[in-house]
Amino acid sequence: MKKELEEHGEDGSGAELERQLAAAGRESDDLRREMGAVRQAVATEVEDTWTSPWKSPETVDAKLRARLAGHRRSQALRARPRELDGLRRSLAIELEKGTTP
Repeated sequence: MKKELEEHGEDGSGAELERQLAAAGRESDDLRREMGAVRQAVATEVEDTWTSPWKSPETVDAKLRARLAGHRRSQALRARPRELDGLRRSLAIELEKGTTP
């Protein structure tokens, strides 16, 4: 994680850490919105194209989850929040260390 901090231009200042923490939070919010848009697009496709006598909300949801599991953009979007969470934890720890006497 220290390497990630260095890659993000970490200079050890509290203001810089706070800026990076806020940026990671904004990126996380953007990713959530994008993931929702991808999910909605795939859900619409499933609803419009899938005909089945067993079609129910539960089967549509199962089909949607299966499609999302194989959807490249969805997979990439699901991986990034985990990375951001780790970065945010590291930044919060570094910020806490900087404010501790």
